[in-house]
Amino acid sequence: MGMLIFWLVLSIVALLVDAFTSAFLFIWFAFGGVAAIIASYLGAGLMLQIALFVLVSLIAVAIGYPWAKKKFKTSIKPTPLMEETYVGKEFVAEEEIGEKTRLKVSGIYWTGYNEGNIIKKGQKFKIVGINGNKLIINGIEEE
Repeated sequence: MGMLIFWLVLSIVALLVDAFTSAFLFIWFAFGGVAAIIASYLGAGLMLQIALFVLVSLIAVAIGYPWAKKKFKTSIKPTPLMEETYVGKEFVAEEEIGEKTRLKVSGIYWTGYNEGNIIKKGQKFKIVGINGNKLIINGIEEE
């Protein structure tokens, strides 16, 4: 009866650790724990219980972890970084912008690199990308 309780506690702890970490890794050891619980209930020896726990856990991790990672991690959309929300924003040039400039976006100064032609004072431009901690800008041609 002692090993039955041990395997039950081990399985519950594995489930709780996975619930609090959302790693989708420890839940698979609970499957091994269930196999060991069944073996213990049927009167199997300790070595068989351990062997079943290890074998079922390894198989469950090998099959279940990649499946869960693919299924759940891709369905959760990552929160964009603050600077990623700047892409697509339009501004009016306060001065002529050659290759490099300094921009103030949401109260923060950034280095901006112009990928296109010189942007004239008063011309609209927009942020088209990010390269490290620098914003990539392009002038917008007026129609």
